[in-house]
Amino acid sequence: MPRAKKSTQEAGPSSGKRKAPSKRTSKQPATYDDTKFETEDAWLAYKHDISRRTILPERRVLTSDFANELLGHVIARNQWESFVATPRVAYVEIVKEFYANIHENLDNPDHPQYRQVYVRGQYIPFSPMEILRYYGLDNMEADIFHTAHTNPHEVVTSLCQGIDHWPDGSSTLDYRSLLPQVRTLDKMVSANLLPTTHTSTVTMERARLLHWLQTKTLHLGNYIFCNIWHIRNNRDVWHFHR
Repeated sequence: MPRAKKSTQEAGPSSGKRKAPSKRTSKQPATYDDTKFETEDAWLAYKHDISRRTILPERRVLTSDFANELLGHVIARNQWESFVATPRVAYVEIVKEFYANIHENLDNPDHPQYRQVYVRGQYIPFSPMEILRYYGLDNMEADIFHTAHTNPHEVVTSLCQGIDHWPDGSSTLDYRSLLPQVRTLDKMVSANLLPTTHTSTVTMERARLLHWLQTKTLHLGNYIFCNIWHIRNNRDVWHFHR
C-alpha cells in the first residue's frame, strides 16, 4: 500500500516557496465482484496480473490481391474467409475477465464446468468445436498442429532462399530472409493466428506454423483453444481471438 505523502509543513527544509497540494490520482482498489469473476482467486489473478497485461488484437488482412498466391491458397484450403475478415470490436476488459476466469479444470471432463468459462454472470461454452462453430467451420478433418515433430532445418529450407539451417545461437529468423510468398503469408499469421507487433523477426513457433500452413490444413479450433490455454498458464502477453 503506498505511503501517504507528508504535508508541506512536515517536509523539512525547502526554498521557502509553498508547494501546491498534490491531487490524489490513484483509485481505491476494486473489490471482488461475483458478476464478473467466478471466484475470488479469479479476481485476484485479474487484479494483480491480468489487468496490467497488454492485449494484442487481431488485425484485418486484405486478401483480394493474393488469390493466386500462397496466402490465397492457404485461406481457400482452410476455408478461412470469415476468419481473416475485418475483426469485430473487442471489449478489452471483458477479454481480460475471460482470461482471469479460465479455471485450471477447464479441460477436465469430470469437472462441472468442463470447457465452460464464466463471463458476466453466466457460463459460456468454450472448446475447439465451439470455436469452429463461431467461424462457421466444420473442418474437423483438419490436421492437428504438432510443433515438436518439425525439424528446424526443414522449416528454414522451406521458408527461406539460400539458408539451409537455423541461425546458430539465435532464437529467431530475420523476416527479410523469408521467401516473398512466405512474407505475405506471415502478414496473415502475425495479424490473426499469432498476433504480434514484432514482425521484423520470426520466432521458431511462428516459423513452424508458416512451414505447416504451406502444405497442410490447420485445426483452427484446437489451435486457438490450446494457445489460449497456454497463455492463461504462462501469463505471457495476452493476444486474443475475437
